[in-house]
Amino acid sequence: MLTSILVHIEPDHISRNRLECAAQIARRFNARLIGVAAAQLRAPLVDNYGGVAIELEMEAEEERVRTGLKNAEASFRNSPAVDGLQIEWRSVLGGPEDVLVRESRAADLIVVGRAPAQLGIFSLTDPGDVLMRAGRPVLVVPDGARSLDGKRIVVGWKDTREARRACLDALPLLQTADLVSVVEIVDESEIEAAKARVADVATFLGRHDVRADAEPHVRAERSVADALMLAAEQRNADMIVAGAYGHSRLREWVFGGVTANLLTRSPKCSLFAH
Repeated sequence: MLTSILVHIEPDHISRNRLECAAQIARRFNARLIGVAAAQLRAPLVDNYGGVAIELEMEAEEERVRTGLKNAEASFRNSPAVDGLQIEWRSVLGGPEDVLVRESRAADLIVVGRAPAQLGIFSLTDPGDVLMRAGRPVLVVPDGARSLDGKRIVVGWKDTREARRACLDALPLLQTADLVSVVEIVDESEIEAAKARVADVATFLGRHDVRADAEPHVRAERSVADALMLAAEQRNADMIVAGAYGHSRLREWVFGGVTANLLTRSPKCSLFAH
């Protein structure tokens, strides 16, 4: 059961689609929807500024940021998507990634957008950072996803801790789907072993009231991520569930190819767990 969903909101229309998707999930589970916006103050350039000028510039910057946060709150509260839902608003001065990780303590699921091409003070610059640090499943909504029916879902299986975690974290959504397809992408030499693995996963999900089938695919596309996206398209699924694989290097996360490609390229909503 999902009881609370946290969604990242920005002060312009870029958040509209992810709010629609988050609200659909909240409505399905009668869950509380928590909107969160955050922004950092930009430090002024010190060259050619006196102390008074710097102070005035910082005051203007803070006013601009607070106005943006108020606009984000208004867009959240006034959206038709949240009509009839239990909603809550949180806005904080701080880095969006750090704030979302911290506020995730109040939520079962975090909904974020894909990092936009133009990064601003309100933008979530790295959804992968939230994913790896929050300890909560993260749903990444691409810009083109205007709704999330969730009736057909593809689980991208790999026999790892992260994939097992993803199946458990996604259970509430999987249980409300009409059909869940467990798909493992393998080389031809592994196909028989993969049949046994995905059959086990489908059986496990069935014991949790999930209608699931299982099908390994011989890898034919350029990448495993491409094969998963194709499988989702062929099944008319609007969500992919997958484990997230990565490690920290010099203060940033370096992701495996499947995770990185789904994060940056999937046209479907992707739910990740780590």
